[in-house]
Amino acid sequence: MAAFAIISPVWNQLFCDIVFKQLHVIPRIPLRITLARAEVLITMYRNQSVQAVTVSHRVIVSTSHPPSSSHSTPVFTMKLLAPTSSAPLRRAFSRLSAAAVIFGVAAGLCLMPGAVSSLHAQSPGAPAAPSPIPREDTKWSHAGWGGGGYYYAAAFHPTRQGTIYLGGDVAGMYKSVDGGKSFKLINNGIADYGVFTIAVDPSSPDTVYAATENGLCKSTNAGEEWTILPQTGRKELRITGEKGKSIRCVAVDPTDSNTVYAGSPGGKLFKSTDGGLTWKVSYEKDTGGEVSKLGRVQFGKVNGAYFGGFWSPVAYPEGVASGDTIGFGFRFQGDGTTIKDAFLMLRTTSGETYRSKNLRDIFLNTAEHDVILRADDFVIDPEYVKKSPDKAKTAPATPEWGNVNRFDFAVSGPLPDQSAVGRFGEFFFAATRASDGRTGTAEQPVTVPVLNAGSGKPLATYGNIRTGEAAAGPVFTVSVSPKNTSHIAAATGDTGVIISTDKGATWTATKTPARASCVAWDPASPTTLYAAFFSDGVMRSEDMGKTWTTLSSALPPKLAIKDIAINPVNPRELIIIGTIGWNGQLFRSEDAGATWTPHSTLTADKVGDPTLPAEGKDGKTPLSSPTNVVFNPQNPLQVYVSANWRPALSEDGGKTWSEAVAGADISCITDVRFHKGKVYVTAMDEGTLMSEDNGKSWKQLWPEKFIDALSGHNWRVAVVDDGGAAPRIVSTVSPWHHASHPNKVVVSEDGGKTYNPTLAGLPAYVPKPNTMWGQGYGRALAVDPSNPKVLYMGIDGDPTPGNADEKGGGIFRSDNGGYSWTQLASQPSSRRMFYGLAVDPTDSKRIFWGACGENGGVHRTEDGGATWKRVFTSDTWIWNLEVTSDGTIYAAGKELFRSTDHGATWKQVSRFNNGMAVVGLAVNPNDPKTIWVSCSVWNGNAKGGVFKTTDGGANWVEITGDIPIVRPLVLRYNAEAGELWAAGVGLWRVKQ
Repeated sequence: MAAFAIISPVWNQLFCDIVFKQLHVIPRIPLRITLARAEVLITMYRNQSVQAVTVSHRVIVSTSHPPSSSHSTPVFTMKLLAPTSSAPLRRAFSRLSAAAVIFGVAAGLCLMPGAVSSLHAQSPGAPAAPSPIPREDTKWSHAGWGGGGYYYAAAFHPTRQGTIYLGGDVAGMYKSVDGGKSFKLINNGIADYGVFTIAVDPSSPDTVYAATENGLCKSTNAGEEWTILPQTGRKELRITGEKGKSIRCVAVDPTDSNTVYAGSPGGKLFKSTDGGLTWKVSYEKDTGGEVSKLGRVQFGKVNGAYFGGFWSPVAYPEGVASGDTIGFGFRFQGDGTTIKDAFLMLRTTSGETYRSKNLRDIFLNTAEHDVILRADDFVIDPEYVKKSPDKAKTAPATPEWGNVNRFDFAVSGPLPDQSAVGRFGEFFFAATRASDGRTGTAEQPVTVPVLNAGSGKPLATYGNIRTGEAAAGPVFTVSVSPKNTSHIAAATGDTGVIISTDKGATWTATKTPARASCVAWDPASPTTLYAAFFSDGVMRSEDMGKTWTTLSSALPPKLAIKDIAINPVNPRELIIIGTIGWNGQLFRSEDAGATWTPHSTLTADKVGDPTLPAEGKDGKTPLSSPTNVVFNPQNPLQVYVSANWRPALSEDGGKTWSEAVAGADISCITDVRFHKGKVYVTAMDEGTLMSEDNGKSWKQLWPEKFIDALSGHNWRVAVVDDGGAAPRIVSTVSPWHHASHPNKVVVSEDGGKTYNPTLAGLPAYVPKPNTMWGQGYGRALAVDPSNPKVLYMGIDGDPTPGNADEKGGGIFRSDNGGYSWTQLASQPSSRRMFYGLAVDPTDSKRIFWGACGENGGVHRTEDGGATWKRVFTSDTWIWNLEVTSDGTIYAAGKELFRSTDHGATWKQVSRFNNGMAVVGLAVNPNDPKTIWVSCSVWNGNAKGGVFKTTDGGANWVEITGDIPIVRPLVLRYNAEAGELWAAGVGLWRVKQ
């Protein structure tokens, strides 16, 4: 992708002269331009296309290839000094620059792939940038498997038989050229690894669009290379694909490749008439009407908490006698929902806390009204009684109004799954007399405001809550009628189906349910379309949306329909997909939706996807959470469905299905270990697996099917010889259902044939305070090199304040091979950890712990954990640790650091200066000067790299090469095979 520079109007004109006025006649010239005062460097590369646009005073040059390989060799370089004062001289310079470019072309220069096209601004006197790290053209081999994750998007190539595109939530784009028998990743230039919509241009079949979480990407060579389109990023126009907000959000006019429509998760629909280079808003919801004077508060469906609320300090109003006050209240409007519990809490200057009666019923009233609570509507808060039993005994039974100095409004219940919206206005004391002379009665008091929640000022909140007006609903799907391309339809999250008859110039909302998931035009009729509305069913309109017929009366009532596919040859044949919970549902109709038959099972591919081999019966397994369904336009008997865990292909029009995901690696690998020719890995969601042929095939050790107490994230694995016939395998596991099944360890003594889960001595709860990802996970495991029965396990998380039984995570020790554990009596001053735990091979009592955030850095014990010392503080975010056979320790943070005296002193051994985190770390045990590290960002962006040094860090080379996921989090060196393995999303290996 391009680099960007913001420049002055003068320089903008100069660059426009060079880039725009000349590139229209020489459209395949990329430029490398560096601004240093008035200096311009123009570099041309062989065989690389370029697109250029200008936005205000920003010039954007975007190439069709990302900055990559070392063979991006410039063949023509010219340096020109631009006059900075005289306009005529500037124009002359512009013409001279253009002439130089033309001269290069006339000299017969053709352009080369992989070149970097960029604009850089440098201030006078700025230090020179460090020399770029040289790159090797490293070729990686895939060593993983397909399946086991969430695939959100699918599409067929319109003319090339056997080509299927697939998009995943964490791995980017895949392509199959053999009809789904195998897939490969195609991420060269992709902006982000979360892909939630794929659209293919019908009239330019090799042009593909991928809506990623960081912008809309375009390929003109069937996905082999990608370019992010200008201004589509999440912080720009937000023309993105996002989880839960995009289904088929991009559509190309089938008769005009330049016309593209894109729905945004932010509620707008954009149109481009130049193939995505520029965009205009085609639709956004007109909120209209009078804006409410009450502040909106949404309780629920914001995060995973089961409670939420807001609070404010209050001051008792001057001039109002406490004897005249009869209560406390607020202006309120509900949304008609039924919630579990709602309470108003009052706190006094002396510390007492009072809880109101349950106010859940006020949400049922959708009219504005005053809620007034009198003294006998309150009791002493039971939690206050627990924490301060002695004070509670002498506290007044009801609030003394003159002492109230804070209120809380709190809601509890299944808020991760349910939500309620309340609108709040003034909070007030209710009195019979106010200081301004107003009077009332005990039955009809006057109100004395102390806070206006509708004033627009932010409220102090906690838990599962969001304040402010609701954002516009996403535009989930956009569809262009193939019979009349002036007809566009879109499925929105708050206005149902909207239709345009003039290519998006104007839009009309139709009378449908408000939340529409998808819409599709009948390929044979310009006025007939089908639409689905999640759990509100599926409908058909034959008159451009004026009237609708419900087609879902025979479908399961709780079915949430996500996508519709129409046979392009026989439009009476439909397929819909949806979910009931996690259970996937697929229905087929041969009579335009009058009747439906279910086809929701598939034949599992236990070779291409080795996970959960014991699920189902006779090789059959249920479909899980499908996301897209698409007919092959060349052969409508072929239908493909993307889904959670097992995408599938049908060869008979959707009647029978077979898993088709081999090679589409989406596994989140968390560890890799080698033992006597075998490879062992752990993976989030999928479990622990083993390969006996160096990654060509895999066998799942556990769990072989869903087990409530075991299925979930496997983090680390240790494989050790301890005198048995087979090695001992130990994995750390965090089950999905952690509330009832906390972190545990799985041990096998027979190579994985049988296994024993245990949590003996481990916390019977999941730590929450001071954790990396909201809860404590067992992400660290280390074996004592001198005693294979001794293991150390790390779980992040501090003790729970106020709960003596919840002693938090930290470091745990096992003396019997992992069957039982003891929490070390002393812990490092921070237990917030990622992978950082290591035992010194030269002294088993010396253990290192890498911590993140406050009190982060490297912590060391030299007495087996009795005492700890923080020995490295220069970087407080330490992601990984490695100790070599001679006791040298490496710490991975913003850079790589080394200590050769057990942590007493440290030296920085890398100078990447790339703003990323060093996470993966491996040292060659036969040559300790050879070190590999990987760099990563912590979002979905396709940024990262793998680096190698053979001289202990004096010099580095980048070996990212062609690895499709450029930011592995795990590196392991197999000294026996001479291979470096890289894992994170996917699994890859290379000879080293």
